[in-house]
This record gives sequence, structure tokens and C-alpha cells, in this order.
Amino acid sequence: MSRWMSVVALVAMGCVACGGDTSPTPASPSSAGVSSATQGAKIIGNVSAGEPLAAMAAQVVGTAISAPVGAGGGFSLDGVPAGAVQLRFVGSGVDASVGLNPVQAGDLVSVLVGISGATATIQSESRNAGNKVELEGRVESLSAATADPLWLIVSGRKVTVSVQTTIRDGDNATKAFADLAIGQRVHVKGTLVTDPVSAIAADSIVIQNTNTWIPVNVNGIVEKLNALPAPPDVTFWFNIGSRLIGGDAKTTVYGDSDPPLTLDDLKDGQRVEVKGEQRDNLVYAVRIHINGTTPQPPQDDSASVEGILKADPTGSEPNLILLLDTKFGEATVTTTSATVVQRRGGVVDLKALAKGQTIHAVGTRMSDGSVAANMLQIKDDETGGSFMIEGTLASLKGNCPTVTFGVNGYAVKTAESTFVPLPEGAATCGELRNGIRVGVEGNRLGDGSVLATKVTKK
Repeated sequence: MSRWMSVVALVAMGCVACGGDTSPTPASPSSAGVSSATQGAKIIGNVSAGEPLAAMAAQVVGTAISAPVGAGGGFSLDGVPAGAVQLRFVGSGVDASVGLNPVQAGDLVSVLVGISGATATIQSESRNAGNKVELEGRVESLSAATADPLWLIVSGRKVTVSVQTTIRDGDNATKAFADLAIGQRVHVKGTLVTDPVSAIAADSIVIQNTNTWIPVNVNGIVEKLNALPAPPDVTFWFNIGSRLIGGDAKTTVYGDSDPPLTLDDLKDGQRVEVKGEQRDNLVYAVRIHINGTTPQPPQDDSASVEGILKADPTGSEPNLILLLDTKFGEATVTTTSATVVQRRGGVVDLKALAKGQTIHAVGTRMSDGSVAANMLQIKDDETGGSFMIEGTLASLKGNCPTVTFGVNGYAVKTAESTFVPLPEGAATCGELRNGIRVGVEGNRLGDGSVLATKVTKK
């Protein structure tokens, strides 16, 4: 079998100053664990393959920075210097490198890399600068031409399109929304918005190529075989983690030593390798190889869950236990000192986790079915629930003590009680300025904004 893997690498640094220019600029260090310019960047990621990864290492080429890739695929690289970065993955019969665009302290970059043998390619990349975002990847879904607003899904992120959005091709020729197609590779620049949560309002879209056929390889455990509502144009379907797989009579099924099988041999709990193509919201299976019926820990993005936090986390930091209510039932997620918690591109403390939040967890699935999280994303908050975030203050308006401002796309409101009596270590209202880095604690209001109970100057 050909070797294939994917790498989800979060170049987790800080938040850069907001503005029209989305190029990276240095930012102040964060007390939430974000690397400063003197500390360099921190790269954490997850490597997946159809075989054990214990002998593999992740390296930053040209430096002495290296770290082993764990059996579950996780790795962490600290002190990565600013500038161009080339990642190299060595071991388990693989030696492949891929370059990243230059990074600086203050960048927050997420990269998806595909590796086949000695070849590595960047499949998607997103960069955050305050509430400004750049996203590069394949178009996975498109709205109807009559939708309001128009939208598309790029590498799992929703991108909304307005009359102000410019669409061009690689030759800088003007294009229309109708020229976009599923499978095209695009580069999006825009702004984080709150409705829908974590979506991007596009300022510009560049069509980088028009190849619409996306080969996809997915390894993992068959779940929910034909149990969910049927997707269109397929006769069978199942999940591998968060990926929806579908097929029909043209799909071929094989077992060990490649004997031909039938679709009746496909069962929940089997470990399979799927080769197919990305279609609208699912992976169409061209070939399925059944490795056996003994469940093993998923080794790619199947080790991810999303759901509502049913209760406040239990345990003691940094070792917490979270119970998520997902569409597949209850899921258990655990944290460690290496777990990174993000909210709108900003890194926050574990104490920001609270009952009622919608959490997306990425990590390693353990033998008991729980997920040991490398990263947690707080995607939404319960109305009235406690709220914490850190980022760059922008759009300051009003008169003290009742002012409004934005942090990482969230609208924040203050009241007299925010500053009086003044909590120890907090900022006074008069100290608030656009461009400073602040921490906000408060409660989520019904309109999605935050009523601050404390504002701290970082």
C-alpha cells in the first residue's frame, strides 16, 4: 500500500495588531502561554499514518529543534525562530519536508500537510492577525446562487461572500461567485465574525487553480454505519471520526491480501483505509480496504469531537475531565499541561472552560474511547455563562465607565461595576486604548456580546 499521512500543525504564537494589513507583525507576549519574540514560535501538531509512529521525529530544518512524534501522532516544537520555516518528518520509512511562508512572533498559523513517501504538500493554511484572517485550501461546499448571504466552505471553515468581496483568478482577472467550484484551491482574506460562529467574512478570494478533483485518503474506525440520515447520491455511508464517508455500487471493497469483498462485509468497529475523492460535504469512497474487526485508536483527524460541555470540568488543572454532549452521544475529553485552549485565534487558560460552551477537541483517541486533547477550541458560549478571552483591543467607543470595544471579534461592554470597586491587577477605564492587549472576564449576553466584570491590561 502507498504511504499517506496528514499533519495538522498549529504554529501557536500570539495575536498581532488588527488592521487592514494582514501581514504578520510582532506582538506583546501573553501570560496565557503564547510565545514571545524572544522565546520564538511554538509549533504543535498531530501526525497520522496507517502504521505506528513511535520511531518518527519532527524537525525544524536548519536548527537543532526536534521532537519525537508520539504513538498517537502528537508532537511539539518550542523556540522556533521567526522567518521562513521548513518542517521535516523522518522515520518509519518516511523522509519528507515542507516549507511554510515566513512567520514572526505574534502569528497564529494552522497548517494541514499531506505526505506521500518523500513528498510533502501544504493542503490548507490559515493565519490570524487580530480579527483578520487568511485561509488557503480547497473549496468543499458552495451555497446556492440565490442564498443570502452567499457562502462556501474552505478546509472546514465557512466563508461568507458579500457585494464588497472581490473574486479573482491567478492572473488577476475578475471572477464571479458562479466561477467558484468544489475542489478549487483558493486563498481567502477576511475578518472573523460571530454569526455564524468562527466564520470568515471575505474581503477577497483568489482562485489559485481550477482542478476540482480532490483525492482523499482516510484511515480509522467505521462508526454509525447507515445510522444517520442518508446523504444524497450514495447507497451506504458511515463516519470515521468527524469525516462522513459515502459510496455506492461502484465502490470496491477489499480485505487483507486484497481478496475481493462485498459491502455486506463492512461493519461498525472495523479499521479501514478509504481512498476516494472530496465531494460536497462528504468523501466519496472509490476503494475501501478492511484491515480487521478489532478497534484501534484512530490515527488521523478521526481523533476529534465537538459538542456542548455538559458541566464545568472536573479534576485539577492541568489534568481536567470534560464531558461533551455530541450528536453521536456523550464523549469524554481529558487535558494535560500540553493542551492548548483557543478562542477566536487567541490562546486562553484552561480556567476559561465553562458549562454550556460548544467545544471542538482535537487529539488522540485512547483505548477507553476518550480523547486526550492536544487542542481545544471554544466555538460558542452559553448565554449568561462565564467568559474569558485575551487579545488586542479595537474599536473603542463611548464614555467611561460605559464603553464598548472589540477583542478577537467579540463585542465587549463595560459598566460602572466593571471598574468599581477596582479588582486587584485590573485596568482602569481611562487606561483603555485601541491597540493594547487586554484580558476580559465577564458574562455572555443574549445578543452574543460580553458584559465585562474585569478588564486586565496585559
